[in-house]
Amino acid sequence: MNNPRPPSLFFITLPDLHRLCAVRIILSDGVADTAIRSTQIKMCRQLLLLHQDILTSPVPGTINQIWVVMSIPFYKAGKLNAYVEKHGAKVEDPQRVIPVILQNCLSYSLTARLAPAWNKTGHLLVQGREFLSQRGKQSAIVLNINVTETQVCLSIDACTIRLPPPELREFGISPSIIKDFDNHKNAVIEGHSILNKWCYVLPSMKMGKIVCILHTIPPDCPFHSYEDFQMHWDNLYGYKLPEDCGDIEIYCSISFKMMGGKILTYPLRTTWSRHSLAAL
Repeated sequence: MNNPRPPSLFFITLPDLHRLCAVRIILSDGVADTAIRSTQIKMCRQLLLLHQDILTSPVPGTINQIWVVMSIPFYKAGKLNAYVEKHGAKVEDPQRVIPVILQNCLSYSLTARLAPAWNKTGHLLVQGREFLSQRGKQSAIVLNINVTETQVCLSIDACTIRLPPPELREFGISPSIIKDFDNHKNAVIEGHSILNKWCYVLPSMKMGKIVCILHTIPPDCPFHSYEDFQMHWDNLYGYKLPEDCGDIEIYCSISFKMMGGKILTYPLRTTWSRHSLAAL
């Protein structure tokens, strides 16, 4: 990553916060634990797409709560309540907007609305809806938002990065195993054949451990096709997964220590070997 210049700072005066209110949405207890986090993010994005004059954010440290910041007249119009009731959730009583809530909502809402023109990749926003297909240098920014009672400070740090599409050899897999895998649709590369198991995954770029690599989606995965993955990533993050996946897609089953060893499935194109990124 290359960022020789200091970040640019922009200051914006806030409107009177007493003219705004914040409400907390609590998702239904009937949503399965495995889907509750996705539901939280999806509802945040849906609300932003439906209403241009609100801000949303997952409540930090939760998987089933959402902050919404809006004008008091918007709240009184009842549009939010109608949406929430339709989705089986509930809205708590409105409260005063404090800087920490506004900061969370501004940060999430701005990032969500910038996609897919700018795409969250760890602490970066990478430019371009085709960013997952680019092999050369790409433009990116680090965006930080700080809110006080009277103003917003935007810090924007521009840089260039390389985030080339991943290749199986980068995971320490022997050429003979890769050749056999490429020639057989039902082939599976087991963990003992993967020397570089640790990888980064989108959008957080958190680290997981590859359990196996395969062409077919595991039966316990909630998605049944590459198109399902495309829709999921678009609904939650605004990402446009590449269309040119060829005849045979590649998926990784990845275990996450921070989630108690839970195994999730990712398209290969959304993962990078720890060693490959360290070498860029």
